[in-house]
Amino acid sequence: MNNRQATIEEFLNSIERDGLSLRQIFTNRLKDLDLSFTASKDIIGISPRALNGILDGTQKLIDITNLSRLSNFLQISEDEVYNLYRNAVNRNFATTANVDAQKAIFIRDHFDLANLRDSGFIPDINDYADIESRIVSYLNLDSIFDYKPIKNNAAFSSAKTKSKSELNKDYWIFAAIQVFKEIQNPNEYNRDALIEYFPKVRWHSTSIELGLLNVIRSLYDFGVTVVFLPTLKSLHLRGATISVNRKPCIVITNYRNFYATLWFALVHELFHVIFDWEEIKSQRYHLSEESSDVLTVVEKENEANDFTQEYLFSKEKIKRIRPNIYDDQAVESFARINHVHPSLIYAFNAFEAGNNNRSFWALAKKKNPDNELKKLLSTLDNSWQNPKPITEYVRSIKSKFYT
Repeated sequence: MNNRQATIEEFLNSIERDGLSLRQIFTNRLKDLDLSFTASKDIIGISPRALNGILDGTQKLIDITNLSRLSNFLQISEDEVYNLYRNAVNRNFATTANVDAQKAIFIRDHFDLANLRDSGFIPDINDYADIESRIVSYLNLDSIFDYKPIKNNAAFSSAKTKSKSELNKDYWIFAAIQVFKEIQNPNEYNRDALIEYFPKVRWHSTSIELGLLNVIRSLYDFGVTVVFLPTLKSLHLRGATISVNRKPCIVITNYRNFYATLWFALVHELFHVIFDWEEIKSQRYHLSEESSDVLTVVEKENEANDFTQEYLFSKEKIKRIRPNIYDDQAVESFARINHVHPSLIYAFNAFEAGNNNRSFWALAKKKNPDNELKKLLSTLDNSWQNPKPITEYVRSIKSKFYT
C-alpha cells in the first residue's frame, strides 16, 4: 500500500470514528481483533485501572507513555488519542471548576449521589458545586467537611469502603440528628411518665387530623422527641431511635404509605425507648429496618414487632374480625371498641394474611385514608425534593409541636 492509499484509508477510518468516544473506539478494536479486555491489557502493557481511567476520562493524572501504547494498539495517532482523552476528562470534570479536587473526592466518598438524585435532592450527580451548596445549606453546615456521620458500634462494620446503602443510612441519620439538635428538647427523659402515658397512645390513632400530632406534643413533655423524615430511595426503613444529647429521639417514616405504618413505626420505636434505651444510648442509635444480617438485631426487631402488633391490634383480634372483614359497619364498630382507626384493622389483617392474599391487600389499600394521610404528613414533612434548610424547617414547626 503506497502512502496515498494509506492516507485515504486513514481518512476513511477517521470518518468512521467521528463522534465516537475513546471507550467506543477501544471496544470496536477489541471486536475486530476478537480480544477480551483481559487479553488486551497484556498486549498494550497498561494496568486495567490506568486503562479504564484513560478510556473513560476519569483519571486526571496519567503516565503519558500510556497514551503512546494505546495509540499503537488502536492504530490511530497519539494526537487523536490525547484529544479524545482530554474531551472525556473535560466532560467528567467540567462542573467541578468551582469545587476543588479535595471537596469533589470527599463528596463522592461520603454520598450516594445517584440515590440523592433519584430522591429529588439534587438534579445532577456531576455538578459538585451545586451538590456542595445544597448539602451545606440543608444540613446547616459551615463546610462540606463538617459532615461527619456518627458511628454505631453494633450496626456498621469497620470496612474502609462503605456500601451505597450505608452511605444513605449515614446521610439520613445525620439529617435526623441535625433536626433534633435544632429542636433542642429541654425536657429530661421521664421513663415513668412515658410508661404511664403509653396506654393512651393507641386511642389517638382514631383521629387522623390530630391524633399523631397530640401524641408528638405529649411525648415531647416526657423528653422524647418525635419527627417525621421521609426515607431515601433504596432504604427500607420504618423508623429509628437515636440518642441526641443523651435523650431518646424517634424518627418515623411513611415507608409503605399506609396510615397504619406510621403508628406501627411509632409504637415500635417507643418499645425500644422503654426497654432498650440504655443499649441504644451506648450505641448512639437503633434502626428499624425491613431486614438485618445481625441475629441479635433480628431478635430485638421481632420482639418489638410482636409487642407492637399485640398492643395496636392483636392476632387474636384479627382472627375474630376476619370473617366480617368486608362488612364496613362491623369493622368500624370493632375499631371503636378497640380504640383504633378502621384502616389499621384492614392493614393488619392483610399483613397477617401475607403477600399472597391480594384481595386483603387491595381492601387495605382501598380503605387507607390517602387524602387525610397526605394532609397530615404535609404538616410534618420536609420533602427531599427542594427541602427547606433544616433550621428553617424546624422554625416552621417548632411552635406547633415542640413547646
